[in-house]
Amino acid sequence: MVEPTNILPITPISELKHRPFPKTAACLVIGDEILNGKTADTNSGFFAKFCFNLGIDLKRIEVIPDEEEVIIESVRRLSNNFDFVVTSGGVGSTHDDITYSSIARAFNLPLNYHQPTMNRMAEAIRNTPRMKVFRNETKEAVEARKRMALFPQSSLVVFPNEKLWVPIVIVNDNIHILPGVPGLFRGLLSGYSKYLSGGKKYVRRFIKTYQPESFIAPVLTEFQEKLKDFGIKIGSYPKLTRNKAWVVVSLLARETNSQVVEKIEQTAKEIAEKISGFIIEDSESEIIEFEKINNNSKL
Repeated sequence: MVEPTNILPITPISELKHRPFPKTAACLVIGDEILNGKTADTNSGFFAKFCFNLGIDLKRIEVIPDEEEVIIESVRRLSNNFDFVVTSGGVGSTHDDITYSSIARAFNLPLNYHQPTMNRMAEAIRNTPRMKVFRNETKEAVEARKRMALFPQSSLVVFPNEKLWVPIVIVNDNIHILPGVPGLFRGLLSGYSKYLSGGKKYVRRFIKTYQPESFIAPVLTEFQEKLKDFGIKIGSYPKLTRNKAWVVVSLLARETNSQVVEKIEQTAKEIAEKISGFIIEDSESEIIEFEKINNNSKL
């Protein structure tokens, strides 16, 4: 599955307008390669930020193997407990790509080839130079590739990205099946955000201090007690590089009204003053820079 160079039609927003905005979410990462350490999962982290930015409360992230019974149990349970469930992985053309078939079995659905997806795939192959290898496939290879368009019957198939032939396949109204390839996963989710609107977004502020966490703990406890009626949560997170140690304090709440925003701004200033800290925009910038330096260094 490769990004085509031509522009493909997307699913009109009006077709999903009737769907309610999800309040809760879960991410199910499927793949032996994640569990055995061969591949590092980055999709769940991207999904967490996706949910945060839209105001969806991500409640669960699970990683499971490519085993049919495990997939069936997981999707049934997550579908029953959360509004918006995303799966990552297991939708390719090989024998161990069993996500579509397992989810179909979980909800007693037959599998059918989805002709619009097959047409879209064929168009991408015709018009994308990088996909020319698929133009001279054997009959067996063509049949294997067609498995990527073999979906549970009655699925809602959404094409959210004009540069990708791959869709998001929605089963049981809330199971959103996505590929595990990070570029495809991100491209599809980013495109899907336009179909989700109406959520109450989060407001968050960060405070950085060089005081040890044990020193600032009493201050944070005192403020948390004062803020419980506003729905504001305080968290503290120690950070470390080779030469520095500091703590980032986070204040988080839903942006339900202007009072909450004002309260979180005021409280951030008060806490910063009490813990000899200062307000920052990004809690991870120095860590990221440190990791870049280390990753580029010769051992």
